[in-house]
Amino acid sequence: MCSAIVNTLNQYRFFQNKIVRFFFSAGIAMLVDVAVYFITFNFIFINDVVMIFGHPNKSHNVALLISYSCGVVINFLLTKYAVFSDSNLASRKQFLRFSFIAFLGFFGNYALLRFFVEVCNIAPTLARVASALSLGVSSYYIHKFFTFKIDTETNGL
Repeated sequence: MCSAIVNTLNQYRFFQNKIVRFFFSAGIAMLVDVAVYFITFNFIFINDVVMIFGHPNKSHNVALLISYSCGVVINFLLTKYAVFSDSNLASRKQFLRFSFIAFLGFFGNYALLRFFVEVCNIAPTLARVASALSLGVSSYYIHKFFTFKIDTETNGL
């Protein structure tokens, strides 16, 4: 399956570059993320405050948690099979690393989203897009050299 995706993309010169494929994959995942965010924020969480385990949470923060989780799964699958398919690390190890980086990225996104929404008064969906784009470049290099690196040792982490 992964070779079919890469071969299809490589038919177009533009997609032969891994960075282009990475941002294309991340763009698709971001569209899923933003769509889920928009739907949850505007149609599911009608009130400004959402109660979770008896604690009040702002609806835009809860929508971020849900949308970000959906985006991470889509992004991992696309990145694994369309960008870094040559990595020989075990899929479980890749997913754990990817999830760890995404977990850290969540807090970066969370801080930026709060800043854009609560300080700058930017519309929540637009603020979500801005926060995601601002962390994209560093994400490529972290995944290239950590998450999907090519393991030259048979027993290395």
